[in-house]
Amino acid sequence: MRRRPAVLLAVFLAAGLATPAAADWRYCLARGPAGTVYLSTPFSSVDAMVSLGEAFGRRLDTEKRAHDPVQCPRAGDAAALRAMREAALRFNRQEGLTVVEVNWAPDTKP
Repeated sequence: MRRRPAVLLAVFLAAGLATPAAADWRYCLARGPAGTVYLSTPFSSVDAMVSLGEAFGRRLDTEKRAHDPVQCPRAGDAAALRAMREAALRFNRQEGLTVVEVNWAPDTKP
């Protein structure tokens, strides 16, 4: 009987791995030189954070915008992500940084 909970847990975990991943809501950001921060538009994606960060970094590189490593915070829904992004905009502006909003999402071309 003791093995039954472990077997059920394994079945539930396997079932969870077989279902398609839900899309995360994200935006990407990176610090640039001289107190600049670049922020993307909000987007929904199932892509890995690493892939998204690399893609946003390539966009910045194409535009010849020097930048630090990219971060792509996530949220469970669009409203939560918009609130997070607005808080990041406010915070960076209050810190005296120049915020550059980049019209980019993973499905757009650099």
